[in-house]
Amino acid sequence: MVSPDLIRNVVGIVGNAISFGLFLSPVPTFWRIIKEKDMKDFKADPYLATLLNCMLWVFYGLPIVHPNSILVVTINGIGLVIEAVYLTIFFLFSNKKN
Repeated sequence: MVSPDLIRNVVGIVGNAISFGLFLSPVPTFWRIIKEKDMKDFKADPYLATLLNCMLWVFYGLPIVHPNSILVVTINGIGLVIEAVYLTIFFLFSNKKN
């Protein structure tokens, strides 16, 4: 019989891989923004929302809040960094109106 901990770890790793792909999905958009040096009509709202979402999940995964949640903390910590980079790029190339 397969242990519940093994199933939890396998599902968690698959979920982390899918989440990592989700965090990297805006890369072509930001690559175009960097090349054109213009934000056009893009808005920062989804990236800010994802940043806040990652912050909350990292807090939830802390050992003092929810023990044995290392997979939650790692992927959302990575997502936090990626989204911070997206927002930095966004604010570097946006005009004052946006």
